[in-house]
Amino acid sequence: MEELKKAFYDVMYKYGKPFSEHGVMTNLNAWASAKSPLLDILRRHPNWDEAAKAVVLEFKEGREIDRSIVDEASYEMLEIAEDNIPAERIEAFRKAFKAAVGEYSRTLNENTLTVIRSNANIRCVEGEKASRIIGKICKAFGLNTHSRYNHIFAQLSDALNPIDIKRTAVLSLHPCDFLEMSSSINTWTSCHNLRDGGYKGGTLSYMTDSVSMIFFTVDPDIKERFYKAARRTRQMFFYKGNCLFQSKCYPKGSSDVDEPNRAVVQKILSECLETPNLWVLKTNIREINCCETVEGSTHYPDYNSYGNLSFFKGTEDIPKIRIGSKPICVNCGRRFSNHSQIKCSCTETVVCKDCGRTVQSLMASYTDGFFHCKACLHICAACGKTTHDRMYPAFDRRGRPIEVCLDCYSLSHEPCFACSVKSICGIIGNSLCPRTAVISELEVA
Repeated sequence: MEELKKAFYDVMYKYGKPFSEHGVMTNLNAWASAKSPLLDILRRHPNWDEAAKAVVLEFKEGREIDRSIVDEASYEMLEIAEDNIPAERIEAFRKAFKAAVGEYSRTLNENTLTVIRSNANIRCVEGEKASRIIGKICKAFGLNTHSRYNHIFAQLSDALNPIDIKRTAVLSLHPCDFLEMSSSINTWTSCHNLRDGGYKGGTLSYMTDSVSMIFFTVDPDIKERFYKAARRTRQMFFYKGNCLFQSKCYPKGSSDVDEPNRAVVQKILSECLETPNLWVLKTNIREINCCETVEGSTHYPDYNSYGNLSFFKGTEDIPKIRIGSKPICVNCGRRFSNHSQIKCSCTETVVCKDCGRTVQSLMASYTDGFFHCKACLHICAACGKTTHDRMYPAFDRRGRPIEVCLDCYSLSHEPCFACSVKSICGIIGNSLCPRTAVISELEVA
């Protein structure tokens, strides 16, 4: 629990949010209690990472086919076909070519292939890339020798064969993955962003319920502390009684993203529960009606308008999946109901990064991404710079003792390093020089 507390502190420091040790620990204890059943399930997976509180897998994330590019390139290809294919053959080309591009798919079904074979008189098989078949069609009709062909075909091929991007996929229960579900370092953010989102409290609401899991992808070189990494995609899943609800994917949902994400989560659960990976899928959101928002929850319920339900084959009873919880103030540890905040109206406190004490925010300063209480924070008497680093003794122009930062301390002792007796000054305790007592400290520093 100590590591989770430190991670929670990291997030609070990052966003400069008031919090206390009591508020953080109250949230973490509520998280541990609520997520206990899900933790018991996911810990059975061979790819469970205890430090990350997540199942971590290598994952290929595909970009969806851009229909507008397919349409534009197809139009250009048909243009050069009209000018270069004899009139008696142009209709056959049109039928074969339009069949090949009309599905907007990497591969084509058997019915489409039959149309292509009969019109283009080429060999093509099920599972063969659509772009390869298009190349055969164009070659059969002599378009491959045209000066514009290579450029147009390259556009069409790229659009129909979007690159699969390697990612690290994380199905997580870590408290900070909920806090950072819309991290400010992403290239996108949502209403749950702790910096300026309208539903900041929703992060705590999801964190302390019994059904919410967060699935996200990060760059493949990220191997730990996933809550600190930029999310490429993020999606909420809710699980209860053999039933899995998949909510909206951010930043942009589509079947090309939803289907592989769902397949990964379903496989994880089936392996953890030692159950055949056979699921029944329901996609009509109006007919599903299984999600219920817990009273007092502060998250944005996008699952009411977008999502799907899958359940293990043979499941007879579909339970109500009660999502969210009334959040706990990170400051005083009491329940509150303001969806735009992560604390209630209590007096603001912060935890000093240096000494670990919880103090009122008026008695601290936010410096270099952390809170420092005034007992640990210092102001250099020479330059006025605020620092929480070590201070050094020096003398002002009137000979009065003051404390200065290391930079000013070094400057004040520059004459000492040129002094001919500096090597014996400290040994003899030269009382005639006010710098004698502290010169050795500078040399150590």
